[in-house]
Amino acid sequence: MRFWIECTRFDTGHSYFVNIALVGGMWRDGGRTILSFVGSDAREVEVKETPEQILSMHLGSAATA
Repeated sequence: MRFWIECTRFDTGHSYFVNIALVGGMWRDGGRTILSFVGSDAREVEVKETPEQILSMHLGSAATA
């Protein structure tokens, strides 16, 4: 199962989609949420949503319970 999340870049405000199946880690750094990807082109991106908001949007209210 794959989940696509819509993210917004801090600097440009443009939306982009992230396949959460490829996210190896997610954490907070101050007011930022960092998604760390796995694979041969591994990289990190910042998103505006908190980890709880990301999980709730895609897994429903059961993710926050």
